[in-house]
Amino acid sequence: MIKALILRRLWLLRHRLAITAPFVVIIPICLHLFLSAVIEQIYTYSPNGIPMESWLFPGIVFSFASLSMLTIIYGDLFSHQINSQFLKLLAISPNSKFMIILSILLSSLIECLIYSIAAMIVLIFFLPEPLSLGNYFIILSYLILYLSLIGSMIISLSLIIQRVSIFLFSSIIVLQLLFVGSNLLFENQIYSEILNMIFFNNLFSMLLSDLRSLIFFDEFNYIWIAISLVVAICWLSFNAFLLKRKLKQ
Repeated sequence: MIKALILRRLWLLRHRLAITAPFVVIIPICLHLFLSAVIEQIYTYSPNGIPMESWLFPGIVFSFASLSMLTIIYGDLFSHQINSQFLKLLAISPNSKFMIILSILLSSLIECLIYSIAAMIVLIFFLPEPLSLGNYFIILSYLILYLSLIGSMIISLSLIIQRVSIFLFSSIIVLQLLFVGSNLLFENQIYSEILNMIFFNNLFSMLLSDLRSLIFFDEFNYIWIAISLVVAICWLSFNAFLLKRKLKQ
């Protein structure tokens, strides 16, 4: 099941390359130019003393990856749900619901990683100083874990919500709250103490905080990585339950 969906994903990617490639280049550049122009009017450096363009780099990559994951999973679990009953075709396979959800998530994650690597290559040219090669691999490692959580969240929405308009509206609202209400793009020291407590005590924020601590200050904390792994596995099981209930099996 996993291999079949990955091969299908790579086949689709190859045949949509001419359409997809411009967006993979243009969207990260637009995100960088817009956010840099806005935030640098307030701060040239982050409150921790990191040049703002460098500090924003992982956040922009993660934001672009989040948008990519939304479009990928929408195409599989929501668009096909209407046009070709994709989920029902998968359900008649001998695989468990957990394996079906895992296969969808992994195949989507691989395509999203390809887009994200391309975005990172483009954004490197906007950094005041390039990061070390090891730091780029660290960013990708954290991105895999982050996308596992984001992908699971989007899969949950697609299995719970029936109407396309409500799904897209809900997904966009959730991602907007994630972008603004976490340290993807804004450091917690920018907000007031009360807003910091509301916005930044969540798993997504802590992952990004740990990532920046590691690549900018060489400080490593495994606790939130371990918690994220446990949550990702539990979320897979929850989505398998939702799929079983949705298909009434």
